[in-house]
Amino acid sequence: MKTEAAIRAAAERNFVGSYVKLVEHVAGAELREFGAVTAFMTGVPIGIFNGCIAPSPPDPDELEAALDWVAEAGVPHCLWTPKDLAPELVPVADRRAMAASDWILPHMALTSRSEAPPAAPGVTVRQANDAGSLAEFRRVLVAGGVTAEIAARLFRASLLDDEDVRIVVAALDGRTAGTAMAIRTGDVAGVYAVETTTDARRRGVATAATWAAVATGQAWGCDPIVLQSSRMGYGVYEAMSFRTVARYAIFRAP
Repeated sequence: MKTEAAIRAAAERNFVGSYVKLVEHVAGAELREFGAVTAFMTGVPIGIFNGCIAPSPPDPDELEAALDWVAEAGVPHCLWTPKDLAPELVPVADRRAMAASDWILPHMALTSRSEAPPAAPGVTVRQANDAGSLAEFRRVLVAGGVTAEIAARLFRASLLDDEDVRIVVAALDGRTAGTAMAIRTGDVAGVYAVETTTDARRRGVATAATWAAVATGQAWGCDPIVLQSSRMGYGVYEAMSFRTVARYAIFRAP
């Protein structure tokens, strides 16, 4: 059985690895290491897709260099760091007009092998494995507020052929209404891109899509299965027996 420190490290490793994977598939995206800081830039004008991750205390000069590199792209970006390290980085964030988010991002882990419960009435789930189902995946994201151009840029057809990625679409009464994605980094799998159309919320769509991504990770033999929770999804994941193993502060640049 893995220790709590090992589970937390696995969650952090997959979090960084998810952006490594994203950069592999987004045209023109870049990733650089500045000591303990991983910096990445996709160029899309959404903060969570550009930024720096500092899971351990960074060298001040290396952190500044990483943030400078990302800022050169001229797009919104973020800085993620464990909650207990955040006070040390506040001066850096303040100098750059980066505001602290009021949501301390939970890194959650599922360490017990669990069978997915039956899907809610009317909900079905399947893997996206062709251009048509990938287009459905993108349409759900567009319904959530991402432009069609950005959805196509971030989630390209090359993902379908990546052995470490599986894309899931969920339908409610025959209409595509939810998404999820599993990303593997070594012996850890993460759940990402969980989205539900507004009119299908609280109908079990996100839960079914998340369980499908979990099942993919377990079929890969991964342990633990990890994710980072939004405020809206936290209760859903707790009900699935995910538990918080770390919390990350987020500083957002305008």
